[in-house]
Amino acid sequence: MFDLDHIVDLFIENMKKLFFPEDWIDLDMKFSKFELFTLLFLDKRKEITMTELVEYINSPMSTATGIVDRLVKNGYVTRERSETDRRIVMLRPTEEGTQLIKKLKELISGYLSIVLEDLTEDEKQSMTHIVFKIMNSLQTKLNHTAPTEQRKNNIRKIEIE
Repeated sequence: MFDLDHIVDLFIENMKKLFFPEDWIDLDMKFSKFELFTLLFLDKRKEITMTELVEYINSPMSTATGIVDRLVKNGYVTRERSETDRRIVMLRPTEEGTQLIKKLKELISGYLSIVLEDLTEDEKQSMTHIVFKIMNSLQTKLNHTAPTEQRKNNIRKIEIE
């Protein structure tokens, strides 16, 4: 029988081992999740606009600007105006930003390798199928509730004297 409570307990007991090994400590203290998402998005696309970043992280421009300011200040991202349209701000990862993401991906790959080395080919295929099924399910169900929540967050009362 499927015992969800047991799985949750097991996950919680082992979460610290997974999420707080020494390798993660420097990364956790330095970056917010939005800064990491920004760096990962930049790594994937190599160059993005501020508008693309705002859409990707689903935040106001002021929040994205603060994120980018910190990443630029720390040397992980460059910010330049477009040559063709000065209103457009382009973001690119620096070499240091690229190396940081490479290290993060290697860390994640290391964890996956540990898991995969004990699985048969059939188990690996089953795991892949299950992971995709989980992600699709979460995406579908969370996307249906997100617009309502987003609308609630976008409506603000402003007191006018």
